[in-house]
Amino acid sequence: METLSNKPERFVRPEIRQLVPYESKHLPECIKLDANENPFPWPAGMREELFPEKLAFNRYPDGMAQDLKKAIATYTKTQPEGILVGNGSDELIQLILMTFGGLGKSVIIHPPTFSMYQIAARLTDTTVVQVPLLQGLELDTEEMLKTALSPDAHVMIVCNPNNPTGSLFPREEILRLVRESGKIVVVDEAYAEFSEETLIPQIENYPNLVILRTFSKAFGMAGLRVGYLLGQPETISLINRVRQPFNVNSFSQKVGILALGYVQEYHEQIQQIKAETQKLYEGLTQIPNVVVYPTKANFILFKPGDPDGWTEKLLKRGFLVRNMGDLPALGKCLRISAGLPEENEGFLRAIREISAGA
Repeated sequence: METLSNKPERFVRPEIRQLVPYESKHLPECIKLDANENPFPWPAGMREELFPEKLAFNRYPDGMAQDLKKAIATYTKTQPEGILVGNGSDELIQLILMTFGGLGKSVIIHPPTFSMYQIAARLTDTTVVQVPLLQGLELDTEEMLKTALSPDAHVMIVCNPNNPTGSLFPREEILRLVRESGKIVVVDEAYAEFSEETLIPQIENYPNLVILRTFSKAFGMAGLRVGYLLGQPETISLINRVRQPFNVNSFSQKVGILALGYVQEYHEQIQQIKAETQKLYEGLTQIPNVVVYPTKANFILFKPGDPDGWTEKLLKRGFLVRNMGDLPALGKCLRISAGLPEENEGFLRAIREISAGA
C-alpha cells in the first residue's frame, strides 16, 4: 500500500528533482545525422582481427586498463601514468567534478556547449557559473578570467571544437585561461581528430591542464563507451581516486587497442568525413533564409526560418537531426553531423524540397 510516507520521491535530493535527464532518440528506421558519430564501418580487417581473440568474459577486466593506456600513450605521445580511461567522456566529466567540485564549489562553462557538463555538476552538487560565448561563438576570455577570481571556482571546462557550434577557439586564449585562472582547466577535445588542433603537447607545462578525449567520434566506437583523460601523472592520480573499479569492460578495452592499430585507415575516414561536412556546409549556405555557422568538427550548426517545422519535415523524410532548441545569442538552431555520402546527398535534396515548400 502506497502512503505519503513511503513514496521514493520524498527521499530524492532537491537538485535531482529538478534534473532533466539527457535523452537521445532511438529511431533505427531513420538515417541518423543527429549524434556526431563516424558513419563509416570499422576499417577492413579490424572486425576480423577482434573476434578470434579469446576474451575471458567470466573474469573482471583489467581495472587499470594498462594495455589500452599504453596504446593511447603511443598515439598521443604521452606517458601511461598521465592517462585515465573511462566509460565514455560522460563518466570522466563526472569524475573530474567529484574530485575538484562538490558542495560550495563551482565550475565555469561557456554556453552554448555540451549539456553533460551541467548534468554532471548537478549530480556532484557543484554550482554552475555560465560565461556565455560572445555572439554565441567566441570565448569571452576576459570574463572567464574575472569569474575565475572567485575562491569557489575550482574547475573551468572549454569544449574545443565546441559542441554544438563547431567553433575552434584560438589556442593562445585557452592557454591564457590555463596560465592565469589558477583553476583546473579541462579542455574537451572530443572532435580534435577533425580540427587537427590539440593542446596535448602543453600538458607537461601545466599541472592544472586536463584534456578529455574519446573513441566515440573519429574512431567509430560510440556504442562501446570509451573515453580518456590526459594530464600530468599527479593530477590524473587524484582523479583516479574516485573512479569505480573495472569501469571499462574487457571488450571495449580490446577494441580500443585494436582501433589504435588502424590509425592510418581512420585518418582516411576522417578526411572523407571532413570533405562530406564541407559539402553539407556549402549545400546549406545555398538555401535561402538559412544561417550556417562555420565548423571545425564533423557537424554543422544552422538556423532555418522554422527549426521546429524543419525537424518534423526531415523526420517524415527519414532524417534524424538534432533540434538544439533556443541557444544563447543564436536562437533556435538545428545540428547535423556528416553521414555517408549518399545519406548527405539525400539530406541536401530533402532540405531543398522543404525550402521550396514541397
